[in-house]
Amino acid sequence: MTKIRAQLVRFREPALGALFFTAWFVQSSNRIVGYVPSRTDTFLTNPYAVLIAAGFGLAIALCRDRPGTALSLTGGLLVLQLLFWPARFSQVSWVAYLVLVLLVVGISAFSRVNTRRVLLGLSIVCSVAVSALLNVPFLSMSGVWGTINGKEAASIEVVQGFVTWSVVGILLTLGAWHIGSRLRVPAMRPEQESSSELPTSAAATDTQIYAPDPDRPHPDSASWKSIAALSSREREIFLLAARGLSNNDIAHSAHIGQSTVKTHLSSILTKLGFTSRAQIVAHAYQSRLLR
Repeated sequence: MTKIRAQLVRFREPALGALFFTAWFVQSSNRIVGYVPSRTDTFLTNPYAVLIAAGFGLAIALCRDRPGTALSLTGGLLVLQLLFWPARFSQVSWVAYLVLVLLVVGISAFSRVNTRRVLLGLSIVCSVAVSALLNVPFLSMSGVWGTINGKEAASIEVVQGFVTWSVVGILLTLGAWHIGSRLRVPAMRPEQESSSELPTSAAATDTQIYAPDPDRPHPDSASWKSIAALSSREREIFLLAARGLSNNDIAHSAHIGQSTVKTHLSSILTKLGFTSRAQIVAHAYQSRLLR
């Protein structure tokens, strides 16, 4: 059952991406045309803009397995809109940008530790680019009036709108990043990573997220002694593997590479005298390491 649940979770982001695009398409359907309208028809959405929205949906679908690729795709689409006017959103279809908040949450939740700062910086740059596309007249679909303010370049409201939306976009990005950080599967506490001591009953609380059965009691010190030979990192991988997660899922949860996961699992099996992952699962339940 746990394996089935883990597999279903993998389809969550693709489902969200498809749901977003479907909702956006339905909302914009009465304004979508099959040709590129003149630049004065700023309420019509052409096929290029539809492809951009579909690209945002694809980025959502990729954020779990390829967070860097998802952000690169989004950045590339925004650059295309900056350089190619038919790809820009109309005064109605621009609501597609709102999904980028959800994308940032996903990238923050699934990115690796060593890339998080770079991805956060790029996310902020993307939010400023969106503000420019919405407010700066020559970056709008018409090339004359701002997308959301309808003002010409000489208007002070253009500058005010760009600054305001840039600040709002950055704050939304930081807020979404914080939410994503809280959704990350917590690893063992830092002090455990640097210590060879077994987890105490208080530290064992950190492993509750790995436990599929809420009716089992907390593991006691005797339970932890059954895997005393493992390092703190190996104990973390042990608990993830005991849930039935695949190597790919373990890699994302622990924020390490799949090759590192395989190395840890091999070491775990050797130290515990096991020959298969099934024995890890059985031992975890028999020793009440999962509750």
